[in-house]
Amino acid sequence: MEASAGSAPDTGSGRGERASVFTAARQRADEFPWVWSFLGTVIILIAISAHTGRGLGSTFTSSLAFAPYLVLIGIGQMFVITAGYGSIDLSSAYVLTLGGFLSVGVMNGGQGSIVLGFLVAILAGGAVGILNVFAIEALDIPPIVTTLATGLIVQSAISVKSASFSASVDPSLHSFTTTKVGPFPLLAILVVILAVVAGFVLHRTRFGRWLQAIGQSRRAADLSGLRVKLTLAIPYIISGILAAIAGTLLASYTSPSVDIGTPYLLNSIAVVVIGGTLIQGGRSYVTGVWGGALFLTLLVTLLGVLNINPATQNIVKGGLIILVLILAGSKKAT
Repeated sequence: MEASAGSAPDTGSGRGERASVFTAARQRADEFPWVWSFLGTVIILIAISAHTGRGLGSTFTSSLAFAPYLVLIGIGQMFVITAGYGSIDLSSAYVLTLGGFLSVGVMNGGQGSIVLGFLVAILAGGAVGILNVFAIEALDIPPIVTTLATGLIVQSAISVKSASFSASVDPSLHSFTTTKVGPFPLLAILVVILAVVAGFVLHRTRFGRWLQAIGQSRRAADLSGLRVKLTLAIPYIISGILAAIAGTLLASYTSPSVDIGTPYLLNSIAVVVIGGTLIQGGRSYVTGVWGGALFLTLLVTLLGVLNINPATQNIVKGGLIILVLILAGSKKAT
């Protein structure tokens, strides 16, 4: 029936169209959940710029000074979490610190080899990863317990090492960590390339497809004939190696200290879940690790310029992770 003259216009179709557009946008965002981390990054970037009066460009490039270290350790954590069933690496932050001490100790202000310094750190990180794998797979100890225990062992080794530590940072490696290509740090560019490689491994190789399949259903993967135990071992070794490399670079950028890895215990997990990777495993996004790292780096900057104390900053970050997990709790890996 046609509406009579003078009657109110029909707005139902308009509301329906708006609702359908919103639904389509939400479905699209669910396909690419890492978009939210970049949206949050832009919002915080604008807030910092408005509060400090600095330009958006300079604020963004400043965040790239520290974000690469978080991306490095975050990519390793992402591989572990993708395996599902409670897989997590709580030892990575301690391995980062250990890698920093060992590498700087070997390089000793330029007296030793940079290559050897990296190699020693990588071997140490890989060894911790193998220790985690042995305890989880052979002894059937839950990952959260295993990695926390190995982390405490590593922390003890750090305490012994730091008591008589006197080496200084290699000036050439420090120069490398501060080198820029135009406005962008060279290290950030290299870590972007690494992220592309990690994404290729995760989504275009047999290992990556197996890892995601195991994260979705370990029993189904086992029944399908996948090499489950070998596939599950590799992420912990990757995590240990990347954490050690991050520690080598970070210690050369600043200086080694016993608490240099402490912020990364929470943040290495935060960047993964904020970036869209399912904490249950089976779905992960390397792009989101970069989005999460930029978001957290800028969030710390914003809380700092607002004079929020470190303890409150941790509460904010912890609450943010819980919120993300609540929002993602009803989603399943696809």
